[in-house]
Amino acid sequence: MSILSVLRRELPDEKFYLFINRFIFTSLFLFVGLPLWYSTTTTYRAPLPYTSISTLASKSMDSAETKLTSFQTASSYEISFYLVNNNDEKYSLNRSHYENIIASTIAPHLINTYSQYIDFEISTEVISNTRGVLPSETIHSLEKRQIPFFINKLEYLLHRSTKHYREKIFFILFVPDEKQSPLTVENNPQNSIIVPKWGSVIFYNNQNSPEDLNLVLKQFLSHFNQLLGIDTLDQWIYRRTLENYNNGRQTLLTLSQLLLSIPNIVIDDVMAKKIHDSVELLEQCHKNQQHNLCQQGRLLADQVFFDPSLLKLLYFPDDQKFAIYVPLYLPMGAPLAWTLLNDVKFLINVLKKNR
Repeated sequence: MSILSVLRRELPDEKFYLFINRFIFTSLFLFVGLPLWYSTTTTYRAPLPYTSISTLASKSMDSAETKLTSFQTASSYEISFYLVNNNDEKYSLNRSHYENIIASTIAPHLINTYSQYIDFEISTEVISNTRGVLPSETIHSLEKRQIPFFINKLEYLLHRSTKHYREKIFFILFVPDEKQSPLTVENNPQNSIIVPKWGSVIFYNNQNSPEDLNLVLKQFLSHFNQLLGIDTLDQWIYRRTLENYNNGRQTLLTLSQLLLSIPNIVIDDVMAKKIHDSVELLEQCHKNQQHNLCQQGRLLADQVFFDPSLLKLLYFPDDQKFAIYVPLYLPMGAPLAWTLLNDVKFLINVLKKNR
């Protein structure tokens, strides 16, 4: 004889249906609703190779000496070419002419020469109305002592990278207006400024012929080599290989320590795959010392470390979850649990009675 048959015999129809509905609702709330809530509010973290990361962190490579004036080795670069133009039609530079030279001469050279060794993106932008950037509206010679103030004002016009693991390199062609032309830099025949770990500025006066613009912009290529500390390509690649490996393994070690100390940081399957791939690439790099392996391994490590998805539950710790949900579920859950307990006792007694 089934339990339902026994209950139908023991209870009137109205109480029978009330008992069944109450029992089903209480069971669903306690055994489906609460576990489902707990699973959806628990921080998900895919399996990670903590042991492999610790082993990798213990295998270092001797770092080559880095020039203090050059950019530190980064996993990725954002190279921005700016035309800082004025509003005077006679003295302003044609935007299309500038962008065509960048697209047809400068960018192809950088891509063909360096794209196999570093990850970078190239962009161009035009900024108009440069009033207030130079120390004076009628200045014709920029002194060395004035350069830091000029760079600070100029930097307010520029856009910083939104990806924290990318180093931003600025190459700026500054076109002064009629009152400032010709504008020169003190003791600098190339009429340019190179700022270590930032970029360079070239002043282009209206007295230059349009044919000279191509030669002027090619100065950015030599500035690029200086900013990245490139003397010979082989030495630079070797130095980047060592620095990418050491920085990549240190990033992974820091990330693993952070994850172990803060359980609310989310690591989904996509981020976990990047971590696994980064460890594998850096392990191969340690064996073979191939630049591309170190470069890609570090890039993946940096992408995970700075990914915003890691922080989405960081400001919602467990104590806050309980502070919010306990007042909601406890007043309803406690009576339901008590009701379910009494219903189970009733069922046991009914079954014993009808054996």
